Amino acid sequence: MAAHPLCEVSNTIGRLAQIISSGQLTHPRCRFRAEELLQLLEDVSWGRGGPDHYGAMVSLATLLVEEGHSSTCADAGKMLLAALTSHKEVFESHIETHICPTGECVKLAPSPCQIACPAGIDIPSYVTLIGLGRDAEAIKLIREDNPFPWVCGLVCTNPCEFMCVRGRIDSPVSIKFLKGFAAERAMSEMRYENPPKAPDNGRKVCIVGAGPAGLTAAYYLALKGYRVTVIEALPVPGGMMMVGIPRYRLPREVIDREVAMI
Repeated sequence: MAAHPLCEVSNTIGRLAQIISSGQLTHPRCRFRAEELLQLLEDVSWGRGGPDHYGAMVSLATLLVEEGHSSTCADAGKMLLAALTSHKEVFESHIETHICPTGECVKLAPSPCQIACPAGIDIPSYVTLIGLGRDAEAIKLIREDNPFPWVCGLVCTNPCEFMCVRGRIDSPVSIKFLKGFAAERAMSEMRYENPPKAPDNGRKVCIVGAGPAGLTAAYYLALKGYRVTVIEALPVPGGMMMVGIPRYRLPREVIDREVAMI
């Protein structure tokens, strides 16, 4: 017996498709609503889901239950409502991010390089932007998940490249160095910019340690409107980036310039 998919979206599609194909939904209106629901679910699975999809699915499932043309129809509606309400965050995440973390929704599965990246950066998109000469946009995209693209472009251990599908043909894309290249060029052209901050929410946060983890936390909290204070024992920020990596691998100027952006 086949195991259920790990993804609740795929699981729900499979269960509804099985009910429809069984021929048990004999009432025309019930079958029509079920088929419409299946189409909406497949839209979500294929990355075509929009902001109205979730509400429309809940409404249709509710109608299946309330109209009650048959016990099978009502049971199908109850199953769908249970899935949609119990796993609301899964459905909404598929709709909003167009990503299926489990990989069950093939069209929404992250690429192998993105899965291998500890920060989960959208590598295919930023590599494409760099290839188009849109370095500033590439850096903006990278910094949604990692505020140190130049630093990481020099010292990252590049697990993404070990998973790069191009490596099956000849050699992997130089993802790591492309990141550093784009950051350096965007910085030199004065196009390395911070995104707009959210309004001050009145909340204060103190972070102990101005290493890469502390500075990253400070950066994203500040973007969300928090008032952040970072405490550091060393006379300079940067932590192990500053004192643990030889300067021939990571020049101090690179650290200073990216820290200054935070």
